[in-house]
Amino acid sequence: MAVAAGHPSEVAAGVRILHEGGNSVDAVIAGAFCAAIVEPNNAGLAGYGHLLTWDPATQTFLSVDHGPWAPSAACADMFDVADTGSVDAGAPYDAPTVPDGSNANGGRATAVPGAVRGMCEAHALAGRLPLAAVLAPAIELAQQGFAVDWPFALVAVNAFERLRATPAAAAWAVPNGQPPRATDHWGPGSQLAMTGLCETLQRIASDGPDAFYEGPIAEAIVAALRETGGVMTLADLAAYRPTISRETPTAFGSYAVAVGDDDLGHLLFGLLDRLHLPAGDPLSPDALHLMAEAFGHVFADAVSWSGDPAATPHYSQVLRSAEYATLRATAINQQRAAARPITPGPVADGVLPGSGGTDGTTQVVARDADGGVSVIITTIGQDFGGGTLIPEISGFGNSGMANFDPRPGRSNSIAPFKRPLFGVPAAIAVDQEGAAVAAAAGSGGWAITSSVTHAIVNALHHGLTARDSVELPRVWCEGGDTFVDDRIPAATIAELELRGHPVIRRALTPASEPFARCSLITVNASGETEAASDPAWHGAAEVGAL
Repeated sequence: MAVAAGHPSEVAAGVRILHEGGNSVDAVIAGAFCAAIVEPNNAGLAGYGHLLTWDPATQTFLSVDHGPWAPSAACADMFDVADTGSVDAGAPYDAPTVPDGSNANGGRATAVPGAVRGMCEAHALAGRLPLAAVLAPAIELAQQGFAVDWPFALVAVNAFERLRATPAAAAWAVPNGQPPRATDHWGPGSQLAMTGLCETLQRIASDGPDAFYEGPIAEAIVAALRETGGVMTLADLAAYRPTISRETPTAFGSYAVAVGDDDLGHLLFGLLDRLHLPAGDPLSPDALHLMAEAFGHVFADAVSWSGDPAATPHYSQVLRSAEYATLRATAINQQRAAARPITPGPVADGVLPGSGGTDGTTQVVARDADGGVSVIITTIGQDFGGGTLIPEISGFGNSGMANFDPRPGRSNSIAPFKRPLFGVPAAIAVDQEGAAVAAAAGSGGWAITSSVTHAIVNALHHGLTARDSVELPRVWCEGGDTFVDDRIPAATIAELELRGHPVIRRALTPASEPFARCSLITVNASGETEAASDPAWHGAAEVGAL
């Protein structure tokens, strides 16, 4: 068995559940609920995510998309957009500015959350232990409260003005008007109470997800969001349901790769399968050039044409097809970078390209004794979500509305009960014998795609250990600049520039993780299970026997 995740407490919860007889689905759900306590800037009950699991007995992938819904009162032009040509710094293509930031901050930024319903339904479909047992580690952590650690303290300092903008958030996260302090060798740090969350988790454990989506807790959520401008209703919460599917994987070499029913992920692995990546040296100029070009082309297509598959099923069908992957492979030169910004492929006519985004997140990956493997990405959007603190869940409303394009007439435009573009795949790869041999999930915005894809490719194509697969420097491209980890050899970076890449060097530090975090579990050629998380200061992994 093995568990890897964004925080040691999440790993400990997953390992405990496996030792108690649970399966990989139980383990990742237990870890994800714990994230609401130990990573409240990244995750919470008012969040959303994607869960993917592989069942070796039935040889099937189960995907549970519990992404957010736009409230019933939402509409395509609900946010004022700046004049054409005004774009957010670093945003892909022509992603527009919402001058007052209300699509990312405040009550209107919060979409109908799917985390609780999605994880509970995944557990009901594929879990093994009782729900109360799965939630027990999170309940125990919530009873203790959250002892602020350095990752949280750093993010809280950066978000200090946002956190003290509303009385509830200020009273909880920045007491006495000062940023929370992490424990260090000088003494204990700040302690954040999780009383409301503890009580809510106990209600969910005994009464199921309806305890969250209906009744007093739902009323408290709606009331808190209304105070900061939200439009969500009790009926919106009660109506929420995840999208559940038996996912058809995409071929990557001799492996079948599932990506949580994500358009971007299917196109990316299909494209990489056709690019003849050189094997053995993942930091070679040839390998990094092709990875960056694949990222850029796929991101151009995903952000232009993808959104809610239920709203634009034809686009999803095209983006996931083998024929389209072959077509897009012909647009990539093996030696030269494409002109920037990269032109999206011909998925549709008469529809304007879209945009969207996501940021602060966490992840859990688990493998059980039966060979079952599960991954989950869970998030509240950007760090601290929309910034509205809901005391009854000791957490923040999400910023899911920022994942939509705020302009009408686009594939990712806002509509009632519509899901926005998520575009950050988790992945499970199965070999020709039907065994899951690699599973990865990440956190950190769009760059999750870089971390997860590099990890899978490094392990399966280049034959690296799990530790090396996640720790090796990465590249990333959103169709414009090519972002390069500054640990990559200078000669290689220079070669990428000679090939036409508009290179921007980025440094990995505890305060900045530009290539996202990643957790990975693999089974090597000797049949040994390996697990690793990166970066070392913000993640954990454990491998053991039951």
